[in-house]
This record gives sequence, structure tokens and C-alpha cells, in this order.
Amino acid sequence: MQLAEAIPMYLATGLLLFCGPVLSAQACPHTNVYEAAPIDEVLRASIPDVIFRYSAIAGDTIAPALQRLSKPDNAVGSIPGTAQVSLARLGDKTAIKELEEELNHPNSSSKAIPKLVRVGTDSALSILMGYLSAHASDNSLYHNFGDHSSDVRRRLVEGLSQQLQIGPILPSGFFSASFQDWVKWWDQNKGKPIVLSISGDFRDPYLQCLARKVEWGFPDAIFDMVRTRDPQVLPVLGLLAKFGNPKRRPFNLATPQGRAQLGLAQLGDREELQTVEKELDLPGFGSAIEELRQLGGPVAVSALINDLDSPNYLPEYKAAQGYERLANEHNQAIEDALATMVVSPPETQVTPKRAKQWQAWWAKNRDSAQFVKPPVTNHE
Repeated sequence: MQLAEAIPMYLATGLLLFCGPVLSAQACPHTNVYEAAPIDEVLRASIPDVIFRYSAIAGDTIAPALQRLSKPDNAVGSIPGTAQVSLARLGDKTAIKELEEELNHPNSSSKAIPKLVRVGTDSALSILMGYLSAHASDNSLYHNFGDHSSDVRRRLVEGLSQQLQIGPILPSGFFSASFQDWVKWWDQNKGKPIVLSISGDFRDPYLQCLARKVEWGFPDAIFDMVRTRDPQVLPVLGLLAKFGNPKRRPFNLATPQGRAQLGLAQLGDREELQTVEKELDLPGFGSAIEELRQLGGPVAVSALINDLDSPNYLPEYKAAQGYERLANEHNQAIEDALATMVVSPPETQVTPKRAKQWQAWWAKNRDSAQFVKPPVTNHE
């Protein structure tokens, strides 16, 4: 049975990843209306993320509470700053104007940049890139203090590339650090939709809410999207898996891209599963092994065992000195992962035939083997 064909059967058993408890007070409603806007909870909030989550869920209904809390010239990690950022993301013109004025004032620009990055809308991007375009050659913004240096422009491009995953990409696949590259990229792209926007791709109100959470910086909501197994989710996951960089990144579950890649694998997306299989035979095979380890179950175990002693592992280096050592390291990494994925792994000996021992064990036990359940983690 092929990997892409078998995985829906595994999902049908209910062994879905990340099915921990949800904080019901901040969970997305399954209706079109957020019936009880948590005004009092927002006013009493002492943690910025609480305000951001409520804002993503309830939207304009809690704007009055945000307006009572919002104050300019406060850091993004403060309650007043968080309320101001939330209002700006909801389209409040006063909050957006305040942030633009802060950015263009030398005493507050360093606070305004992370706030505008956190706003994360196309209008906020336009304000930031307008500032960078005006100051790209302004060396007075660079300060060298001997043991360290400071440059608000550097904070700006790092915030956009690292947090929003947007900006000019070099042939190497990394975001450029050149201010001139950023200005050129902006000249080519301004006026276009650039920042992540996925909530409009859904018709279901629950999925729209989860997508808003992702847009607001809570990527664990991707796990909830996967759990619905709604067909609408697949194309959105495909976008998330490649957002910011059209080249596939090494799998990293800590990133939105990694969560989306795993979600695609969980839902049996053929392209994702075929990509993972191919990556097992590339130099960066470790990330593919980790994705399959996180996926777990018979499908992932089968894919890994099938890749032991793979003739497709770096075939262009087979004649090179040291290839056998590399092939052994490849097998060892797969076997180490397999040992954590099955309840009773076979007793193997450290010999060249160790891979064949795993393969023989799987041929005999594929229908009766028990699998270690993936770790349970809280989600949005």
C-alpha cells in the first residue's frame, strides 16, 4: 500500500496529533456570532496574548474595551501597547495613525516597529516600508556602541522576515539583509496583497475564526483546522506550508510552515507525502525523518523501513570515498526514529544486516504491530 493511500486509514482510527484541552473562554465558536464579547475579561487581562486571542476571535465587538486600554508610546508587550496593536489590526484609523507617528519620531521608532510588525496587515507593511524606503541610506540611524550596535532599520527587516515571513529572498532561499534589496522588492510589490491572509478562503465560521487566529500569530490553531478534516483546509495548508519561501524548508514543527506540512501529511495529501519520501534520500534527511516520526503510525513506519538501505540515497556519491559511512549514518538515523515509534521494536544487532532485520520484522508484524501514540499537546 502506498504512503498517500494508506494514511487516511490511519487517520480514521482517531490517532490525531495534538488533541489536548482548549481554553474554552478563548476557543472559536461554531456559529457566526461570538455571543458574549468578553469585555470584562479583556479589561482585566494581564497577559498580552489574552487580548490578542480575544481580538482575533471577537473582532470589532471588543473594540470599546480595547479603546479604554490603548495608549500610544507603549511597548508591544504591555497591555496598552497590545490594545493599540489590536485596534490597528482591526482597522481602527486612530490607532494606525498613532503608530505611524510613533515610527516617524526618533524617540519612539524603536517601539513602533515591533508593534507595526505585530499588526501584520498590508497597511502596516506599507507604513514600515515607506519608512525604510525614506531611510535606506540614512547612516545616522546606525549606532556603534563598541560591544554592540543598534539600527532600527535592521529591526524592521528582521521583524518582517522572521515574524511575517515576507521580503526579498536570495537564491540561497534566505531573506536578504540588504536594505536596498528590500526597497527594490517593495517597489516591485507595493499595492499587492502581501501579508498572510487566509480567513477569507473559508466559508465555515469556525474555520474562519481559526484562520484569523493563525493570521494573528497563533499557529497552533492550524492543528484545530486539521482536526476538522474539512476539504477546505487542504489548499490553505498548502499555502501555509510554502508561505514566505516557495522553496520547501526543512521540517520544523515550531514554525507555521512545519505545522502545515504535518497537517498535510495527516490528511493524506499526496504531494506532501511524496515530498517527504523524496527528502529521506537527500542530505537534509533528518527533517524528513522527524516529520514522519511526528506523524507516527503504520504509514510513517512503513515509509521509514522502506527507505533503509535505499538505493536512491545520494546515488551520485556512491563511488566516493566515505559513502558507506554516510549510508550507515542514514540507516542509523532511521532506525533510531523507528525504535521510538513502535511499542515492541525488534531486537537488532549492530551489523550490516541490521536494516534487513527491521524489514523482516515489518514484513511479519505490519498487521499486528502496536505504535507509540504521538505526543499530546495543547492547541488553540
